Amino acid sequence: MFSRVLPGSLWLLALLPAGALADEDGGAMNAAAYLTQLIGGLMIVIVAIVVLAWVLRRTQGSVGHGRQMIDVQSVRSVGARERLMLVRVGDEQVLIGVAPSGIRTLHTMETPVEVPAGGEGPDFSGVLKRAVRSRRASGGGQES
Repeated sequence: MFSRVLPGSLWLLALLPAGALADEDGGAMNAAAYLTQLIGGLMIVIVAIVVLAWVLRRTQGSVGHGRQMIDVQSVRSVGARERLMLVRVGDEQVLIGVAPSGIRTLHTMETPVEVPAGGEGPDFSGVLKRAVRSRRASGGGQES
């Protein structure tokens, strides 16, 4: 019965239930069939997980690509974890405060505020690049 099993795969026999090897006339075939069924089922589960993850990633990005009714116009940090946000809802603009304790409406604008196309002002990377350029131009930077 064990003559068909390769010595390197004997550890797989420990995974089999005791009843799989009990049959004398076809025990090795039962063990091989059980092992094939076990590995096949495992492969199906792994493939299903990968396919579902791919589908979720694809559908998550496509949700809400239509016209947005709520749009964040500008964000300003006022503390370590507190922010002010200017949000456009339809034709109204609302100033809200966001903190770890929650979100509060601070003010509803009667006349909409025009937000510049650049958003909230200069970004950190742009300021850093200009500072490095001006330092190198003045000879303060070390060449590597």
